[in-house]
Amino acid sequence: GHAEGLEAGRADGYAEGRARAEAEAARLAGLADGLDEALRELDGEIAEQLMALAIEMARRMVKLTLAEHPEAILDTVRSALLQLPQGHAHIQLHPDDLALVREHLGDQLAHAGHRLQEDARLARGECRIDGQGAQVDATLETRWRRVLESIGHERARWRVADEADAGDATGPVADTAPPAPEPPA
Repeated sequence: GHAEGLEAGRADGYAEGRARAEAEAARLAGLADGLDEALRELDGEIAEQLMALAIEMARRMVKLTLAEHPEAILDTVRSALLQLPQGHAHIQLHPDDLALVREHLGDQLAHAGHRLQEDARLARGECRIDGQGAQVDATLETRWRRVLESIGHERARWRVADEADAGDATGPVADTAPPAPEPPA
């Protein structure tokens, strides 16, 4: 009887220990799954932060390039004109860019029948072109938006919040899209 009781006690103890071990293993497996999920989320967040940083660095480099190389407007005008059918186009430019374009492309543009016009609302490096019912918006904001849309980042904007408020180019990328229109009452 003593041997049977001892064996029954061992069997019960083994079964209880096994049940506890399985419960602990299940708990640890749940923790490991949670850790895996947390690491995947962290990887996603880090990737988004790196992309935001890369976008901001690119934005600042574009602004710096335009400031240091204002002649980049010449390529912008040429590229924009290629998007239009042949014919007379009306080219709007920032006043400083207008002088540069007149100096380098004036004769060529006049020969093609294109007209240049000053538009102080445009920033350096921007232009708008109207020709034969077609329009090309070559503003920095529009070109920037197209680039970001092509890589799946529609929310980042050319102008950042503190830049719009203070004229400062050092702020973080912000979603400064206009608010959605309110539904009619």
